[in-house]
Amino acid sequence: MVWIATAIIASTAYNAYEGRKARKEAQRQQDRALQQQKADAEAMRTEVARQTAEYQKQSTSLQQQSDLARQQFDAQQLQYKENKLAMENKAREVQAAADEERRKAAQQEASALRARTRGGRRSLLSQERMTPELGVEATTLGSGMRMQ
Repeated sequence: MVWIATAIIASTAYNAYEGRKARKEAQRQQDRALQQQKADAEAMRTEVARQTAEYQKQSTSLQQQSDLARQQFDAQQLQYKENKLAMENKAREVQAAADEERRKAAQQEASALRARTRGGRRSLLSQERMTPELGVEATTLGSGMRMQ
């Protein structure tokens, strides 16, 4: 019976030793897994930080491009408005000049018609003596005769 008791005690001691050994191994595996998780988490944080920095650079670059495009667009719009205003002003000037020219021509024709219908070809209203640039020439006499 001693042998049986010794065998039971030895078996129990062996099982206890194996149990401690298994617990220690499980603890080591758990510690390694925890360390691996920490390393993975740190690597993931580092990668996320790197990607965030890269995305920030891209975002800044895109924002700068957007700002530049907006400035160019605004400059083009301003140039277009200035050109349009200049063209409108030029068109008004041309129209005003044409209107003035028509008014002068109509006034001259009305004056000539009035002179023909009321006084005939009097010497003071003679077409020969009148020039549009200078008015009445000083080289003619009152009777319509030219001075030489």
